[in-house]
Amino acid sequence: TSIWFTPKSTPLEFMSKGAIIIVSFALAITLALCPVVIFFNGQYTIVKRTDTVVKVDKRFSELDVSLMVFSEGKRKEEYAEDYGDLVENIGLQSELKKVLSVNQSSPRAAFETVLALSSLQPHIKNISRICTPSPEAFRSYIAPVGLPVIFTDMLKGTRLADWSWDMIKQKYGNQIFHNTRQGDYSSKKTSYGKQIIGRTSVSLSDFIDVATGKRKPTKGEEGLYVTKQKVIPTDELEKEFYYPPFYPGSHKQCYKEPTAWIGAPGTFTQGHFDDKDNFAYQILGDKRWTIFSPQDYEYLYYTKVKGSLEWSSALNSPQEPNLEKFPLYAKANPITFVLHPGEVLYLPRGWTHFVENLTPALMINTWRYGPAAITELWSESNKAEIHKSCFDS
Repeated sequence: TSIWFTPKSTPLEFMSKGAIIIVSFALAITLALCPVVIFFNGQYTIVKRTDTVVKVDKRFSELDVSLMVFSEGKRKEEYAEDYGDLVENIGLQSELKKVLSVNQSSPRAAFETVLALSSLQPHIKNISRICTPSPEAFRSYIAPVGLPVIFTDMLKGTRLADWSWDMIKQKYGNQIFHNTRQGDYSSKKTSYGKQIIGRTSVSLSDFIDVATGKRKPTKGEEGLYVTKQKVIPTDELEKEFYYPPFYPGSHKQCYKEPTAWIGAPGTFTQGHFDDKDNFAYQILGDKRWTIFSPQDYEYLYYTKVKGSLEWSSALNSPQEPNLEKFPLYAKANPITFVLHPGEVLYLPRGWTHFVENLTPALMINTWRYGPAAITELWSESNKAEIHKSCFDS
């Protein structure tokens, strides 16, 4: 059984109020006995599956939508057709066709497509924490809408759930990382606002002792942050790592090799967005994330740098941006939350994120190859590329 919505209000009002409900309710039906909390404008709706009965918090009735229940779930193609009808009514179809006609292998063109599609998304003020959906539910109702979500139980029962600082030191402590960040993250900056950060070499065992406070750092060890480093040897990945269970193809073809981010309290990564859909696994400790929809791109004072990466000049320290220097930031809609051990964040392409370690913390992430999932419903070539990497391999 799946749930669908038809608007009583205009299509634009419907998209702003109801798009995420489509995703969350279809997901709720898919997940047996799994509570799902859906946030709307600071309020929440709790959905529970008990046998075949869906119980909905009474506040749901305040939303201007009507609910229809189908005995058979809609196929993704039908979902795309209905979603497309709404877009056509809103008058964005021609704009989307224009951006999708540009070569999507160009990083900038691909991001422009994400920007255009993000205009369909509702403004969310909180991030939903849900049980891990089935692969079909993720691919049909979460990935295509392009909104972030936290999976609370994806690592349960995996080897990663048993990791500890001592285990990591014993198994991988002899590794030497030659590109470890070092220095005061909020001091000197380049002309485009990115921190001037030194780099140094450190053994993983020594680094963990410093990051976890087992010993005081020497002068050369202050402010160390291991970023985007490969902790698990390549030949052990299939045994030790647990890839996102949402695509049936080869892990090697579908996902980039996982990388680790390990830091002491207070270390952080400046605001930026990734050029691929991201799965971030919080293994140990707590990280505070502040994320922004692609709709807020123009308010974050991005500056183009080498390659396809862009950095936000406004988000270069844990402090709130100076509104005298960055007045447009007042229009942005930050979403702040803490990612706890055992949780996995799905962060779609184009979502700006500023990340700070609140405790000694280890995160491992992997990016999915191919175009942003939000584009799959609109571009046959993008859909084919995703299938080639993650289905056919």
